[in-house]
Amino acid sequence: MGAPMAHTDLLTRECIQLDLQAATREDVFAALADALALQDASLRARREEVLAALRERERLGSTASQKVAIPHVKLPGLARVSLVLAISKRGVDFRAPDGELVHVFFSLVRPVESADRHLALLRWIAEIAQHRDFVPFACQARTPQEILDLLAELSPA
Repeated sequence: MGAPMAHTDLLTRECIQLDLQAATREDVFAALADALALQDASLRARREEVLAALRERERLGSTASQKVAIPHVKLPGLARVSLVLAISKRGVDFRAPDGELVHVFFSLVRPVESADRHLALLRWIAEIAQHRDFVPFACQARTPQEILDLLAELSPA
């Protein structure tokens, strides 16, 4: 067994959308499902299932707080975790309990079996999301590489 994979290794430049044009929560779900399907070939034929799962997850309780949302779901039959990040410069009403518009969306789909890794990944995202500089810097990023650098910089050692 090699060294554990860093959470930042799950994100590539292709997984980062710098100018999400979604105006509504439903638009966000569709954009995230599209991005996840593009990123992982095993999700392409399951886009509608991913979309329905994301909607259902948010129906159970908002994943939004402090201008960041983390819609995440598990699906049977997946081989790996897929993660995408999208930035809305103008913000979207995602029904966050704090009433804030959401500017950064991390969305992940994971295999049913990977609970421990999934929880560690969610903790990592939550820690980064709570950093006071994260959302303003993410919204100013001009390239996906700038987002990757920001995530690496803010990642706990």
